[in-house]
Amino acid sequence: MLPADPARRSVSIAGGQASYTDEGAGVAIVAVHGLPGSARDFRWLAPQVCDHARLVRLELPGFGATPVASGPDPSPIGRARFTLAACEALGLERPLLLGHSMGGVVACAAATLQPEAFRGLALLSSPGLRPHAMLRRLPVAAASRLLRRRWAARWLAGLQRRLFQWAGFRGYPGAELTRTIHCVAATSIAQHARRVRRLQLPTLVSWCDDDPLIEAELAEELAAACPAGPRLRFAQGGHNPQKSHAAEIGAALQAWLAEL
Repeated sequence: MLPADPARRSVSIAGGQASYTDEGAGVAIVAVHGLPGSARDFRWLAPQVCDHARLVRLELPGFGATPVASGPDPSPIGRARFTLAACEALGLERPLLLGHSMGGVVACAAATLQPEAFRGLALLSSPGLRPHAMLRRLPVAAASRLLRRRWAARWLAGLQRRLFQWAGFRGYPGAELTRTIHCVAATSIAQHARRVRRLQLPTLVSWCDDDPLIEAELAEELAAACPAGPRLRFAQGGHNPQKSHAAEIGAALQAWLAEL
């Protein structure tokens, strides 16, 4: 199937405007992208689920067409509150919440803040209970402090872009790369682990063993700690199984939604 990239829409929330896409019909799936990311991250998965479900792809504050002012708090809790506000503004009734990569941290935060708002949780290539290699290697806290100084932000712009390209993230505006660093610096994996252990919702967990960003053993630990639900493990597929294994994940989501 060809990827789907529908026009962006916007909805008003307390902080401003939230950008999203909306396609399909039926039980809603709300997709939360990683860092950096946008609604386009799910363009390969969308055709696999929209025959039997409604897919709403949110763009978090500072990414895509959602301004930072709509949710300036870069922490997972801040972005989770934005997600909850957008779901409420859209009138979504107990959707399935899906998070990819760092979007999984946001999804877990939203699911622990307001579990009654969702029918289930799906985590694709999500960080686990311990920091993964990239978080251990990169001085994101120091970089975030430096980037808040205008002179340093200009001086570091080229280095910042090269580091993201090395990690496989190309084509993103500089402002989104900077926002990514602030969001990662505001993320505590220890707090995320505590939220995972408090999850009450049935949870699908999917990962690829060759993910260059998150080690397979961390994904295994996450899967073991989450409530019961489908487990989709792939030998290959990298960090974006919603693209490399869109058909398998789409089929699993549709079958699972029928049971929830």
